[in-house]
Amino acid sequence: MRNETFEFQIVTPMFLGGADQQAEGIRPASIKGALRFWWRALNWVRCWQLSQPNNEAALRLLHAEEARLFGVAAGWDKDTKKSTGGQGIFLMQVAEVKTQTVPQPFSPMAPGQLYLLGMGLATFKEGGKCLRNALQKGGSFTLKLVFHPQATDKDVRQVKDAVRAFGLLGALGSRARHGLGSVALTGPDAPNTRAEYIQAVRDLLKPTLLASGEAPFTAFSAHTRVDVSAAGNDALRLLDTVGREQQLYRSYGQGGRVNGQPAERNFKEDHHDLLKVFDGKFPSNAPVRSVFGLPHNYYFSSQKDIRPAKGKVDVDYIAPDGKDGRRASPLLLHIHPLSDVGFTALNILMPAQFLPDGKQTQVKLKVSENRYKSHNAPINPAWEKLHEYLNRFIDKEGVTIHGKY
Repeated sequence: MRNETFEFQIVTPMFLGGADQQAEGIRPASIKGALRFWWRALNWVRCWQLSQPNNEAALRLLHAEEARLFGVAAGWDKDTKKSTGGQGIFLMQVAEVKTQTVPQPFSPMAPGQLYLLGMGLATFKEGGKCLRNALQKGGSFTLKLVFHPQATDKDVRQVKDAVRAFGLLGALGSRARHGLGSVALTGPDAPNTRAEYIQAVRDLLKPTLLASGEAPFTAFSAHTRVDVSAAGNDALRLLDTVGREQQLYRSYGQGGRVNGQPAERNFKEDHHDLLKVFDGKFPSNAPVRSVFGLPHNYYFSSQKDIRPAKGKVDVDYIAPDGKDGRRASPLLLHIHPLSDVGFTALNILMPAQFLPDGKQTQVKLKVSENRYKSHNAPINPAWEKLHEYLNRFIDKEGVTIHGKY
């Protein structure tokens, strides 16, 4: 039996919990889910190349290989009349967990941190506070993998690459794509300086540059861009720095200002189009800002006394199951500790199919307690706006380390 051990540091507060959404610890299932995500992201290119130009065949190949490596829940194949499912090629144990649970990991909470946390995880009342407890930054844990004797060297390498991606780029818990719950691989094989970190990420992602075409899910492709965006001596202050930049770029502001700075109003057409909804005029296309992910909401202080909408317009889409759906942000933020710069912020842009085939966004206005007025609007993802946002950091101290822009 082949054993592999990896050590990790918790870099930013981690909102990871069970059914009650309260932080209690780190479960193997949570990590395994993250490893599956990074394995799929890394291996889409290879499966696409083996199956091109057929995306459906590539997805079937990807699913079959993932099931073999990571396991799959039991089921029944109607065609073969055989049971399916089974264990993957390795067993996992989370050991030596050293964490501390805190109710308010940000004290006091800065505007950029509050912006990244967002509604549901934090409230704007009382200057901003968390609504859930979290595993505090600075904790650590060890991941132990035991591989089946029949696992090949290629199998082991693929799983280790997923672990490395998790430890260089990843996070756990709510708002993981916003830099919360960032984890960092530690130990002798982990990068220590900014230059070593950049090279480690480049080495990991180099094969994904070979692909062409848009991925059907969040995965690395020829369109992926990875930037080292900013640095700072404190992980929480760095979150605030990045959050402020994103809020300044995205927000229309109140009274012409955002966090005390003049509002840039980069999406003023969105603001004007959505304001017309209160007069019954719905936009013919989705807001440009939708490219940052769905759902998102607009609040108009001039309309706050209009009940029951209270100045709010929702932008969402109807998922395949008929319920309100979400489209996770194609822009991922990760905070990583390094000896020479303190901490660095890494932004990953992963353009992919934005919504399922045939789906559109839905703009909604609440008109009574249980009734909405709504209008479907197609979306043409404005990927260039995400590049424009990332270029804010390039103009300062950032650098693109993978992909093009």
